[in-house]
Amino acid sequence: MRVAGGLVAALLTLLPTELPAQSGGYRTLLNGHEIAAEAFQWTGHTLAATVDASGYRLVTRLVYDDAYQPLTYELTVLSLATGERQRAVSVTVGDSVHWTVAGQSAGGGRALPVPRAVMQNLVWSHLAAIARRLPPGPDASLVLHTFLVDNGGVLDLTLARREGRVTASLAGTEVVLVPGADGDLVSAAVPSQGLTVERVPAESVSASRPLAVHAPAPPPAGVVEEPFAWNDGPQHLVGTLSRPARAAGRVPVVLIIAGSGPTDRDGNSRLGLTSDVYRKLAWALAARGIASVRYDKRGIGASSFMGGDATAVAFDDFTDDAAAGARALAADPRFTKVVLVGHSEGALLAERAANAGAPVAGVVMLAGMGRRFTTVLHEQMARSLDAARLAAYDSLMALFLGTGPMPDVPPDLRALFHPSVRRFVRTESAIDPADEARRLAVPLLVVQGTTDIQVSVADAVALRAAQPRADVHLLADANHLFVHVATTDRAAQLATYNDPSLPLVPELVPLVAAFVERVGR
Repeated sequence: MRVAGGLVAALLTLLPTELPAQSGGYRTLLNGHEIAAEAFQWTGHTLAATVDASGYRLVTRLVYDDAYQPLTYELTVLSLATGERQRAVSVTVGDSVHWTVAGQSAGGGRALPVPRAVMQNLVWSHLAAIARRLPPGPDASLVLHTFLVDNGGVLDLTLARREGRVTASLAGTEVVLVPGADGDLVSAAVPSQGLTVERVPAESVSASRPLAVHAPAPPPAGVVEEPFAWNDGPQHLVGTLSRPARAAGRVPVVLIIAGSGPTDRDGNSRLGLTSDVYRKLAWALAARGIASVRYDKRGIGASSFMGGDATAVAFDDFTDDAAAGARALAADPRFTKVVLVGHSEGALLAERAANAGAPVAGVVMLAGMGRRFTTVLHEQMARSLDAARLAAYDSLMALFLGTGPMPDVPPDLRALFHPSVRRFVRTESAIDPADEARRLAVPLLVVQGTTDIQVSVADAVALRAAQPRADVHLLADANHLFVHVATTDRAAQLATYNDPSLPLVPELVPLVAAFVERVGR
């Protein structure tokens, strides 16, 4: 299931009075675990904020005019490990908003009527600033037309005070705010996502200190890495090429397509996943003479997503990104052939890209769905919901997939049924993975772990039935990340999701490597 990434936001608008010079910090917690830390500094009309989150440092600078209308916004994304600049975005605000991405053709402009705001994910000092804009009194509200820096969309943000409770709502997600006596933000929470925020001294958070830059763990001997990037229209996709260091000539290459949500090129996510599964796979393949490219999907890590309204994104927009990557690799004279290797939801993207004509010699589905997305998700939900809540979930899903207005979603399910991902989920749910397998004109390898609690053996069986020529392998005691787990106990499984030191099961890489070597084009 895709979970919307930009739901907790930094919100910028005009302020009623000039704020005194001040500094501070915020910690963002997901189910009690820190996922982001911010340090901010007000100087005159300029608010500078730095956030450390999920392997990256966001350095932001917002400048207001004398009426505290936002004028310019600058964002630089740095790697926490190396200090290398990953992305830089410049925004100018007036009757319309215009943005550019450094070194790329991506960018654009949109109308932005007053009252207006700009939003950057996880920068809580900006939310503290906008909360001051609410008029006094027990009941008040304010609607702001808000530009989302993360994806180039414009949505309405609603601030409200009712019976002493202050909230900020965007695209169906409610943030509960707790202001202090001086109007500053003391704490906040997003109940539907398990997120909480607490005010802390600036010096207590990592974002207040210079980057402790160090070289990332190098690949093993015999493996070299370098950047690899391509464009799909306005989208700029950035990845890492891993290749054998001593290859005598051209070599085969695989394009590794990540699973759902904000999973990055290495197989890690700010939503509680630190696995390095794709990095481990890439290095192991390079040791066997096979190059690979693993990449950040649009809007994740170093890959831009400046294509407009996030609510208009469809599943096949990501398919197109993967197909464009395959074309870029096929045109590279260093490689003999291209094979798509998709994991989880990425396996369906691999099928779709191949069937759309991507120049590939084969498709590998690792823990890929063989049944429709809604069937697999229902099965996942059945493991954690009682019968009554599961029935409520099924009813909500039916409404969510329909063409009517958004259903009334209880807080604990809003992360699943969010307006911003409605079109994406609709379009993914309309795809039958088994039918995609049936239509493939290139060889197919299916690898499935028997203790996977997200995708099951039933999916591999469905793929085999649809494509009898497929090479299907069930790996005993391998979970969704292809590490050894002999049980389907949820706690035991989740412990492996945040231990990147765990090796891949020994059967996986030889199967993938042998398939890549024998398929031809």
